[in-house]
Amino acid sequence: MKVSMDKTIRAMSIALDLAQMSSKYDNFTGNDPVIENITNVNYSDHRFIHHSHRTTYIALEIANYLKLSDKFKKQLYVSALLHDIGAANFLSKSHSASLFIKEHCEIGASITKSFPYFDDLSNIILYHHENFDGSGAMGLKGDMIPLESQIIRIADLTEVMYNENISNYQQKYNIIKWIKQNSKKVFSETIANAFLESASSDAFWLNLQNIDFVDFILDEMHPELDMFMGLKEFEEISKIFANIIDNKSKFTASHSKGIANLAYLVSKFIGYPEEKCHEMKIAGLLHDIGKLSIPLYILDKNGSLTSEEFGMIKSHAYYTRIILNKIEDIPDISNWASNHHEKLNGSGYPQGLKADELSEECRIMAVCDIYQALTEDRPYRNGMSSKDAFNIMDEMVSGGFICSHALNLLKKALNTFSDLNSSEDYIAASCNPKTK
Repeated sequence: MKVSMDKTIRAMSIALDLAQMSSKYDNFTGNDPVIENITNVNYSDHRFIHHSHRTTYIALEIANYLKLSDKFKKQLYVSALLHDIGAANFLSKSHSASLFIKEHCEIGASITKSFPYFDDLSNIILYHHENFDGSGAMGLKGDMIPLESQIIRIADLTEVMYNENISNYQQKYNIIKWIKQNSKKVFSETIANAFLESASSDAFWLNLQNIDFVDFILDEMHPELDMFMGLKEFEEISKIFANIIDNKSKFTASHSKGIANLAYLVSKFIGYPEEKCHEMKIAGLLHDIGKLSIPLYILDKNGSLTSEEFGMIKSHAYYTRIILNKIEDIPDISNWASNHHEKLNGSGYPQGLKADELSEECRIMAVCDIYQALTEDRPYRNGMSSKDAFNIMDEMVSGGFICSHALNLLKKALNTFSDLNSSEDYIAASCNPKTK
């Protein structure tokens, strides 16, 4: 398997933007506008759905003006797309309080330390909220701040100040004025001047305005990232995003990793080729990536959901497909991951698929998801024993919801590997379900 790094980064940046957008619903109130202290701009109505892409566009315009090397632009491109990876669960807070600014930089740096190929990514993200005069989150000053971080800083702030609800002509002069005022303070004179030169053209502002065409715009100008990952590297990136997904809600501390391990275990039991076993594991790691689009107050609600809230919860499988289909090189993984809530009788979501439209792999993913959810501890209840979980799942088979064959494979796989006792696969896969 070969997976495009460029398409993967673009897809994951969409997931991060969805997370940033959903965080507004958790932190904004009508009487408590969120303001970035340094800009003094209220962005409570800001749409974060295009935040990373618009930030990346601005950053690349500056890099092109400065005639920076292709190697530098590749690093900048990836860093800008992922710059808020540490703020996926609390973006609004991260831009409104110095504590959270520092925290999301540190979290982002920690998350990306294991990111393949781009060794400086962690350092760039750590310092992307630094000010040139040393007043930023980490207190770094002047040329001690990585140049990529300096460029992302000005691009990020410009994007936050940009208001999609008014015309370019009404706001571009105010943004330009603010950049000039903060030259040698927040930004170096070189970076500020590079921005001002880039922003002097009508095309710059039209591109910001027409961000819905961002794929075309970025395709036209981004550095060629002709890099392809093998299965191992793609799995590492999938683990990074599984951690982000599971850490969004206090109810799902290891849910994605647990399902990934179960899917791998069943695949090994069936006798799938090793590569396919890992593809199933990756599908488990990424099956809930669409949950980044769901507001936390819904995910963490300790009580019954309203019809509207349940409708929002159900949409996560739809967004999982949207995000993973962007990668294009993983159609099977995307299909297995995004169909985990479909039911044989057509009562599932988001597509209402029926038995003849659901592959063995999709059916396995569905039973792994249900079993993991029932057996893992949640803050509001203890996890069920395997016996109790399987009793419920047997009833679901009788009702025509899930596949009896897939459920039997899960039962046999767990029994087989538990009998081995010393099997590392079983220890990893079982994720400590209750067995008594």
